[in-house]
Amino acid sequence: MEADVTTNRKMIAAASAALLAAGYGIYYFMSGMPAAEVIKKLCGLRLSVELYRQEHRRLPSSFGEALRDGKLEAVPELKLSGHFKRSSVRDTPAMRITDTGGWAYVNDPGNPSFGLLYIDCTGRDEKGRFWSEF
Repeated sequence: MEADVTTNRKMIAAASAALLAAGYGIYYFMSGMPAAEVIKKLCGLRLSVELYRQEHRRLPSSFGEALRDGKLEAVPELKLSGHFKRSSVRDTPAMRITDTGGWAYVNDPGNPSFGLLYIDCTGRDEKGRFWSEF
């Protein structure tokens, strides 16, 4: 009888810990940075591309080129609601929103949007604006 009570308590404790962890996981996944912080980071990324363009008289063929050139120490973390943290820039031939929740850079010189750094997300900020509009 005593062993059954101990086993039940352990099972209840384990279930409680699992529920707590699941609750935190849901909270983490659904939380995100405020728009002002995201836009500040996006501006820094765009500034690094512009500094590269001014120095080399051309846009970088990939965002990694600007990063390696020392225009930015590291890609800032981005955490949007419904997405995990991202701290990289995805090169893409055109502005295509695929909802990665991360940064993206248009690297095709033939595309009119060449050099655009944008937020690859279909979600909205706290004011109802689409992240991809910034």
